[in-house]
Amino acid sequence: MVAEIRGEGHSFCNLLRKTLLEEESVEFAGYNIDHPLLASPVFTLRTKRRQANVVLREGLDRMLARTDEFRKRFEQAVSDHGIDQSA
Repeated sequence: MVAEIRGEGHSFCNLLRKTLLEEESVEFAGYNIDHPLLASPVFTLRTKRRQANVVLREGLDRMLARTDEFRKRFEQAVSDHGIDQSA
């Protein structure tokens, strides 16, 4: 599976790549950005025994769950330390 990811850069693509590589059915996950100012990343995912679109969806779901968990922990830490978030 090869897909262009418009509007994203290294941060999103690298997190997606690392998340997908945790899945044992993933043979290859990587991306290329031809020019950082002009091109969108092109992501390549190769799987064995499972459909790439299913593995991709599960990986994106795991990423979302992790970012939600991070946000909750961050907000709790801010609250615990009495940090004013309005500044």
